[in-house]
Amino acid sequence: MKNFFVFNEGFSKSKTSTYILSLQLDEVGYSYTIIDTIGKIYAAVNHHNFDKKLSDKPLSEKANSMIKEDLFLSKNYKAVFFSLVTHKSTLVPAELFDRRNIKQYFTFNHYLDDYEELHFNYIEKIDAYIIFAVPSDLTTLLVNKFPEIIFVHQNHINVTNIMDRSEKTKFKLPLINVNVNNKSFDISIFKEDKFHLLNSYIYNDFNDLIYYVMNTLNQFDIKLTKSYINFSGLVEKESDLHKLISEFFPNHNFTKLDSEIAFNFPDIDEHLVYNLLNLHHAYN
Repeated sequence: MKNFFVFNEGFSKSKTSTYILSLQLDEVGYSYTIIDTIGKIYAAVNHHNFDKKLSDKPLSEKANSMIKEDLFLSKNYKAVFFSLVTHKSTLVPAELFDRRNIKQYFTFNHYLDDYEELHFNYIEKIDAYIIFAVPSDLTTLLVNKFPEIIFVHQNHINVTNIMDRSEKTKFKLPLINVNVNNKSFDISIFKEDKFHLLNSYIYNDFNDLIYYVMNTLNQFDIKLTKSYINFSGLVEKESDLHKLISEFFPNHNFTKLDSEIAFNFPDIDEHLVYNLLNLHHAYN
């Protein structure tokens, strides 16, 4: 995704203490949106790819550079939400969850590195907790900069989205959400009035991604002609990935923003930054 920075005419960098900052980071770049909750508008949206000198650096060094060099990340905000895009997460039903056992839950599915620490979110829509890993030095850096920061996993947004859609869909066909990240993607399935699946896959190329999605749908006996499938994340229109998606999933849609916050940036496809635009809803 190319770099961009767009903002509304009424946006004022002197009023950031009344705004909400939502920030997303991965290995290749960062994005953020600044929300004017009084005016109920997305005041600014930014995406920036890291340059080559940072390509092999740890995430904490990339984040440190990001904070130092980006003027708007040096400001104070009313609230700050942060998402590290990572496939390392696991869901635990609320009735089984005990925060004293989060390492045990997490390591059932993933290896916890010595430099990582665990965070968790409660997902009300499915009465479950999502546990995820963040490098400890990255957490320290961000908490020192933004003491009230709230860490949110991207799949908190993905699950909430598919559950909201299930409540509004008149014809009860299976719903599928596919959110594409750099080198990984997340898929969720709602079928027969139940939430059935949340999973993340690492892919080496776009053919891998298509194969994993098709195989997952086959496992759940989902017919493409009798389902709703939405894509979000790093799927630029007319890109090679989009052409593949259009070939194998001709009835697909891009996830649309459903918010009382106005998004007035016609040149930015909202599905590209859908999770980012909804981070602040995680605890609303």
